Amino acid sequence: MTDIKPRFYITEEEFGAFSLYKLQDSHTGEYASVLPYLGGSINNLVLKQGNRLVDIIDGYTSSKDVEENLMTSFKGSNLFPFPNRIEGGKYLFNEQFMQLPLNFPHENNAIHGLVYDQEFKLLIKEDGDIGCTLIIRYMLKEVIAGYPFKYLIEIDYSWNESKLFTCTTKISNLSDESIPVGHGWHPYFIAGNVVIDNLSIQFPSKEILEVNDKGIPTGKSSRYSNFNTLAVLGNTNLDSCFLLNTEEKQAEIIIENKQGNVKYKIWQETGINKYNYLQIYTPPSRKSIAIEPMTCAPNAFNNKKGLIVLAPQERISLTWGVAKME
Repeated sequence: MTDIKPRFYITEEEFGAFSLYKLQDSHTGEYASVLPYLGGSINNLVLKQGNRLVDIIDGYTSSKDVEENLMTSFKGSNLFPFPNRIEGGKYLFNEQFMQLPLNFPHENNAIHGLVYDQEFKLLIKEDGDIGCTLIIRYMLKEVIAGYPFKYLIEIDYSWNESKLFTCTTKISNLSDESIPVGHGWHPYFIAGNVVIDNLSIQFPSKEILEVNDKGIPTGKSSRYSNFNTLAVLGNTNLDSCFLLNTEEKQAEIIIENKQGNVKYKIWQETGINKYNYLQIYTPPSRKSIAIEPMTCAPNAFNNKKGLIVLAPQERISLTWGVAKME
């Protein structure tokens, strides 16, 4: 009797001394890859565009690449308990002053949270005919002075025929007190072997937040609609946070390479305690563009813009994903 492999399946591969998991579609050859040892980083997303497979994520090529470039790129990183920056790493919560590690010393800021380099453990790996699911978990073992709270994070990655790739992050407060929470992801997107100047982009921005020379919001904002309809990125430089139009329950960001015939959308849940902010970063290389769903603004532990306060034993669930477009 011959075993019949389901259409959607998960494999484990070596990534240096660590493991990489692939969620795959045997019919199309499409897949996503995840690095649990690196905070659950999303390292590849390969879509079928026409008759060819196209990788739309600029990920790490090796564990050595991670060692050399993680702290300057944060490619694909899981950003908790805050995305982006906390000014000076300092904040006040429940009448206590906190000091986070300053892992971005040239700006004197704390950046991108505390779990981007932490190892998540495999919880569930499930193949299937209509989809496959990978769930990993991280439970804090030892609190730090700058964030003295207990929490649990579970990440559910799925690949299926109807929705393609989705990523759901579930955050639980295991402390006996309320905790401040922000969350985001930091994937870099590409659309063929072209500089991003040649790409067209669309996203439903409502406002752009003004920031100082260290990336901290000044408290001012202005309307921004430059890419509310599909437009060529050109020489636009961005390292900017946008408050999204959240009239719908989902915000969509479209990326298109017309010459290469590549087009896809990144979507994120919006609404109460969801991804209502979007950070877009165009690195100097212009080889990729970071599209970062975020629940809050930079420096949210201080300015409170989008800050989520979780009560004891409370849990939130946040989802974003990627889908093809014709």
